Amino acid sequence: MMPVSVVIVDDHKIFRDGFKLLLKQFPFVQLIGEASNGHEFLELIENLKPDIVFMDINMPRLNGIEAARLALEINPEMKIIALTTFPDEEYVEQMLMAGVEGYMLKNSEIEEFEKAIKKIYKGGNYFSGEILAILSRNISRSRQLADLKGNLPDFSPREKEILHLLCHGYNNKQISELIHLNTKTIEKYKSILFRKTNCMNTVNLVIYAFKNQLADPNKIL
Repeated sequence: MMPVSVVIVDDHKIFRDGFKLLLKQFPFVQLIGEASNGHEFLELIENLKPDIVFMDINMPRLNGIEAARLALEINPEMKIIALTTFPDEEYVEQMLMAGVEGYMLKNSEIEEFEKAIKKIYKGGNYFSGEILAILSRNISRSRQLADLKGNLPDFSPREKEILHLLCHGYNNKQISELIHLNTKTIEKYKSILFRKTNCMNTVNLVIYAFKNQLADPNKIL
């Protein structure tokens, strides 16, 4: 892998120091900056363009939700992984709507962080198992409230196949290799999926698939 430039945003210095030690275990990662709150982070990225940002949610002055939204307006190519100590259903939804590509618990295993960095850098997404459990509970509630499938748009077999692979975190290049279509064609199918579902990005499309029972979050990782 090419060096992956990373920024850490967390208001606890002890956590930042510990996380920096964890990142040093990955020879493909280059830590280029750190910030203790959202305002510091926004000032930091005026001069830096990290590939991936690990973003705490609960921070003083400017929390991770608003910082993520503003940062992605400045640099839409930036990939943000939300970090939390305890999964909170409200925060999960808000961070996903802000445009993050991943959502992880701070106490995740080192192998999980390595997997997340590699998948997200290559254009995929990553959620800790506990986050997927929240999405699964939302699906169960949706089943009790309404027959969602009756209100869904029609998807072709190929569209369903590509949606399934996106839900498993595959990027455009990986999907093209798996189903033997060029990447431009994959982009075309994704555009169709965005239009049919009114989703703005891949992460929202994945969440749409979870909520509407088009994919099982328990089988994603």
